[in-house]
Amino acid sequence: MISSSTRIIALIGNPVRHSLSPKIQNYFISKYSKDAVYLAFEFPRENLKEAFNGAKKLGFMGLNVTMPYKEEVFKLIDRPDTVSSIIKSVNTVKFDQNDGTSIGFNTDAGGFIKSLDDKKFKWAGKQCLVIGAGGAARSSIYGILTKQVKKIYVYDKIKEKGAEIINNFKIIGSEKIEVLTSINDIGTRVEEIDLIANCTPMGMDIESYKNMLPVPVGWNLRGKFVFDMVYKPVETEFLKKAKREGAIVINGIDMLINQAALSFKVWFDIIPQTDYIKNMILDNIEKIKIK
Repeated sequence: MISSSTRIIALIGNPVRHSLSPKIQNYFISKYSKDAVYLAFEFPRENLKEAFNGAKKLGFMGLNVTMPYKEEVFKLIDRPDTVSSIIKSVNTVKFDQNDGTSIGFNTDAGGFIKSLDDKKFKWAGKQCLVIGAGGAARSSIYGILTKQVKKIYVYDKIKEKGAEIINNFKIIGSEKIEVLTSINDIGTRVEEIDLIANCTPMGMDIESYKNMLPVPVGWNLRGKFVFDMVYKPVETEFLKKAKREGAIVINGIDMLINQAALSFKVWFDIIPQTDYIKNMILDNIEKIKIK
């Protein structure tokens, strides 16, 4: 029951009004009997700094941050953890109850790796393609670089963002990264790619993205691991193509729940069990109206 001592945790981003994160985090809160509530706030970019400082001054316990604010919130926090300091992107914030400072974390990297480990992906010597160069993509690249992979190709339609990737990861292994100026630059090397991760909104269930493929239609995805961070629809056009061609597919629900569990640990120092909430969401997601 909500009382005057109930702590507030909030998701901020735009859009977030139909996010599944409140359902996931409030389930964790209830399961572990924490006196807290998780809410979602959607507001325009120009209000971000004011909203962030307001949450800090009002005594919020913490925040989750989603698109398009992860990189901007990194600039607002007082102290970043190791991961976020390298990738310059924050998806989880904890407000220190003693001094009121903000500590930034990135649980996307760990959520990405766990999603692939759960599917028994073998990392050693593998070649990976990451599509996108924003906060989610950099989190994925960080995670991949903690494994013994051979090569990481990165492509983003905004050339400048792709070029920044090399500088981001100089400290931990940018020599394994090749930034593509065109996704077609891979050419016949696509046959050697073991993992393709879509870290863009392409395929999302909104008019401007839903029919888009992040890879050329002529690519054969047979035998590859194909990871799509989009979770509505659960089966994007990209994943449909991958399944038809014999790929092993991972949808965005795995990533969403795994990173949420790691965020919960930041706030409460508990890694929650996820099986029930994952099954519940997969069983009901097509009934959830997400614009």
